[in-house]
Order: sequence, then C-alpha cells, then structure tokens
Amino acid sequence: MLSGKLKREASMIKNCCRHQFQLQSCEFGTNSSIGTRIFSSSSHWKQVRFHNGSSRKPSTTLLPKQYLDAYDPKRFDPLTHQRNDVPFNPIDGTPPSADSHPATPKQEDTYDKSAYKYETSWLGTHLDRWRSDPSDFDLYWPISTNEELQNTQSKTKSTKRVLWSNWNADLVRDRDKSPILFQYDEILHNEDKCTEKRLLKALYQYGLVLITGTPTSTDSLPEEVMTEATKNATNSQERAEDAILHLASMIGYHPLQTLYGSGVWSTSSYSSFYNSDGSDGDAKVGSTADSAYGSTSLPLHTDMTYISNPPGVQIFLMVQPATATTSTFRGDQDSTIITPKGQSVYLDGFAAAEQLRKENSDAFHLLASTQRRYRCIDDAEGWHLEACGPLINAIQRENDWGPVTSIRHNDLDRLPDLPPYPSLTDNSNFTTFYEKLLSAHAAWDNILRRDEMRLVIDLECGDCVLVANQRCMHGRFAFDGSPFPRVVMGCYVGMDELGSKWKHSGFSFP
Repeated sequence: MLSGKLKREASMIKNCCRHQFQLQSCEFGTNSSIGTRIFSSSSHWKQVRFHNGSSRKPSTTLLPKQYLDAYDPKRFDPLTHQRNDVPFNPIDGTPPSADSHPATPKQEDTYDKSAYKYETSWLGTHLDRWRSDPSDFDLYWPISTNEELQNTQSKTKSTKRVLWSNWNADLVRDRDKSPILFQYDEILHNEDKCTEKRLLKALYQYGLVLITGTPTSTDSLPEEVMTEATKNATNSQERAEDAILHLASMIGYHPLQTLYGSGVWSTSSYSSFYNSDGSDGDAKVGSTADSAYGSTSLPLHTDMTYISNPPGVQIFLMVQPATATTSTFRGDQDSTIITPKGQSVYLDGFAAAEQLRKENSDAFHLLASTQRRYRCIDDAEGWHLEACGPLINAIQRENDWGPVTSIRHNDLDRLPDLPPYPSLTDNSNFTTFYEKLLSAHAAWDNILRRDEMRLVIDLECGDCVLVANQRCMHGRFAFDGSPFPRVVMGCYVGMDELGSKWKHSGFSFP
C-alpha cells in the first residue's frame, strides 16, 4: 500500500507527465552516489539509474505547466525583461478589481499554450532550485584530481559549491594543487575576461580566494611606521587602493558603501585610522567602533550581521603583517607550540552547517529556525544598527531543510535571545527554550573550534583574500602592538552585486 504522501506524489507526476518537455536528462548527486533523471512525455515514472546499477522511482515531480507557460519569453518585454502580461490601468496604474482577475488556469488548460522549447540546462536549473536538495548544489572536498576539478569547472551548468575542510597554508599556496590561488598580474592583464570568470567561479565554489603579489603602496601609512619589508614592497606604480577597487569592480561592479566608509578602509593598530573613497586619496574618517581595530584575537565571525543584508564579499589586503611576538602558547587539542602574530583564520560556514546537520539535526533545526538579533553602536558617529536573522539560513522544505544559503554569525555583536512570545493560554517553561538554544549553539561552537575545519594562514605583504561573507567566516590570532603596526586594507562588495555577477556567469544557487 502506498502512503498518503507517496500517493500525492504519484498523482502530481501523473498529472504533469502529458506535457511535452524538451528535457532529456539532468544530473544530480548525493553523498554516496550520482544518478540521472530521464524525462519523457510517454512515461509516468521516470527511471533513475545510479552508478551502482540500482534504480528506483524518483520522489520528485516535474515543473508545473502554469510555471512554464508563465515563463514563456513572449510574456516578457525583450528590452527591459520585465513582464508584459500584468494587467493594470494605463492611466493611473491601478490593478484590476478582484472579479476581473483571470482565473488560475487548470493543469489541462495549459497544454501546449507555449510553443517555446526550453533548453535542458534551463529546465535542470529550475528543477534543482524547486527541489532544493542540498546534493544538487554542494560537493565535498577533496575532489579526487585536478583534472576532475577542471572538468567540473568547465561546465557552468554543473558547477557546484565545494564544501571544504582540512585545508592548510601549504595547500592553498601550492600552485599545482590550490583551487583558490591567483596572482595579481594575471588578474591585471585580463583582456579576454577568462581570469575574471575563473575568479568568480572559484569564489562561487569555495567562498574564498587568495591573490598574491597585490600592490601595497599607499600614502596612508607614514614611512616611519613601515618595516623594511613593507618599504621594499611599495615600489609598485599602482596604489593599494586602486588594486582593491579594481578587484571590487570585477566581482561586484563597485565597492559597497557602509558605516566604515564609501570605498577603501583600513584596520590598523596604528593610532591614525583612515578610510578613503579612492577618488582623491584624502583621508575620510569612518567608524572605528569595532574590535578589528585592536590587537586582540578575534573569534570566527561573518561581518555586519547587524544590517538586513550583510555584504557579499570582504576584500582583505595585507599591507603590513604584524611583527613576530616573543610569546607562545600550547594548542588546545595537541601539543603544538603556537606563536600568535596576527595569523588569519578562515572557515567554510556551509561545511560547518552541513557537519552540524549530520551530527545534530535538532541543533541544526533550532539554529535555522530561531531569529537572533545583532547590534552595532558607534556613539561618536551616531550609528545604531540592528538586524535579525537565523544563524543558519536554509531553504525550508515541506518536512526538512534544503541547502544552506547564508550564515549570519558574530557572537560579539549578538544580543540576548528571546523565546517566541507566549499566547495567553501558553504556560511555557522558558528554561527549556534557553537550555535547547544553549545546547545547539555549543554544538555549533564545537565544530568551529576543530582544527580540521579551520584554515590558519600567515598573510604576507601583498596577499589579498576575497571572503564570501555570507558563507565563510574569518578571524585572527592576537599580535603584539609595536612601532610597526599590522595594517590591513580592503572594502566590501554587496551581496546583490555579487549574486548578479554569478548569475551573469551562469552559476545557479538556491
């Protein structure tokens, strides 16, 4: 006997199967196998055949005919790409009355209304987005060979996000093995846009890009606080500010204006902070009410959790590393002796979220469904920003969670949590809410502290890191204050702008 759910799915597929689809096949993957869905107008059930030779009936349906009919290109203006089938009064723009709205067409009424033949890749992209199965969007590191990686990257329609762990500085700096390593010279000479496309693809797949040899010359750092290594590295004709803005234009058209400035900013332990808009090089002071401007360690976090839509990318350019300190400490999980000198730490938040989903589904559910509030106050500048959202933002499916779409995490800016407001008849015990949330957050922290999840790297002068801020977290080790400050310059790029670049390049995301 079929369960009620299976009966409904069978009925939906049966009702959809008579439409003439052009989709022949589309691939999808799971953690253990990869299969192929075959769609044809003559079969009710579509065969799914796996690498191990087994097959089963799929538990998915086809795109609704109403959806396909509404997406017909004839329903969109060819110049503006806006819909041209929306009824409204041509004089005052008011919508039609309720009784004059066209009825929703029945499934059978939409047969063959559209003569447009959809491409296989288009249908596959929309099916995956509707299905919202994490395996349609994510793979796991390591990918077996560089050749396989190149083959994956050469097919835009099959490019997936790669959830990474067990990375170290040697790997990401290895020219033969690193999937995220670029040189600034090759980016600068990008006449055919090939390097830009590879850069966008690496940022989409891994959420992290390392660019070496980036210009660091800047007038903002007085010569008396420069180390000899910094002086020797500042002989480039291109300014650091110009290099940062050039990178921002490649991945997001222009820098994002924030409370930290309208263009390039600098975080430094030097007492003279500045932010520049990049146009005339003059100092334009922005907010410095953030622990990033000190010399203490910073826990892993995403930036600007206190605005509704946090930045899509943060660009970090190491202008002058911290000088080596004489202090050492022993690592928590082994006997390694560590010398803190401002090392940068990065972690794939999507990989951490998927690990939590595997280990503790209840904790994943709670962190994905609980709204948490974040705040930034700068009394000197008059800023008071607050925004809320779940730590893990994921597509909500009928009975579970789909792929993760973003991470919002900064414990230093997070305000105390409130349980859902109780109804008059609800005698909830708030202690249970706090105990469960504390336990879920502890499970999350337990993943963030694991060495295999954390990439620790000593950024050198001229190293520039692009961080997908709504995916990857960043932090740093402490460092000693000295006459030669640690100086990092950079800017933000908007999430909408980054998403536009990705979509224009053909990448699909939930």
